[in-house]
Amino acid sequence: MRDIRRLYSIGLPVLSMLFCVAVALADPQVYRMRIRRHEVGLLEQGTVICLVPAVVMGVMAFRRRRELPAKWLGAWVMLLTLGALYDAGEECSWGQNYFGWLTPDGWSQINDQHETNLHNTSNLFDHVPRAMLSLAAGVCLVAPLVLLRRRRQWDARTNPSAWFFPTGAVVPTAAIALAVGLPQQLYGKYDKTSEAVSWFAEMFLAGRHSELKEYFLAMFILMYLWSFLTRLGSLHPKEAATGNPGSTPAPQFSAAPRRASAV
Repeated sequence: MRDIRRLYSIGLPVLSMLFCVAVALADPQVYRMRIRRHEVGLLEQGTVICLVPAVVMGVMAFRRRRELPAKWLGAWVMLLTLGALYDAGEECSWGQNYFGWLTPDGWSQINDQHETNLHNTSNLFDHVPRAMLSLAAGVCLVAPLVLLRRRRQWDARTNPSAWFFPTGAVVPTAAIALAVGLPQQLYGKYDKTSEAVSWFAEMFLAGRHSELKEYFLAMFILMYLWSFLTRLGSLHPKEAATGNPGSTPAPQFSAAPRRASAV
């Protein structure tokens, strides 16, 4: 079954990471002001850029939900799509970062950064969704490898597991999303009072990795839905509806007309 080309599933996350490392190595200050900066940095803009097409792909896959082998898969796709929409809206404060409207006084008092979003009002809307998404990335990092042999036996036209569990297309992005948080876990330093003295500290220490991780988690959602839609598009509509592996019509052969014999 057709899936995302490796040029995209591997190239996009790897090139993104290499670009960030190259900028930080060249000048940590430029990385801070141009790449990591809140609201206007490339990472925050890139997060939205990843999530918008993810929403579009999720809607496209949901519209073809009748071709899936189980009804609950349509609800699953819509749940992911709504999650991507929420993440994109929260990342840009639902448009405030672009249009610059003022935050109402009452909302500004309960929002840590005085923005029109939910994730800065409570850990329930910030840390909990991020932790759940990180857990999902961890599962999706291991699942394609553990289920590799079993997936070859699954018939995507009849087995919902072939759709719920991701393919290897999500592995590179999931791996990088989890890896960028490891230095913080190992060093455990969240003191932001001191200036970063190296490119490594600027990228990964003192909580500075959060925007980078959010970017790759957004790309992880994109890769999951992109792979889902690509594989769905490779199903023949009649095969998807019947679930019959032999539903493709056999080729028809017609006998060649016999030539009249000469008298």
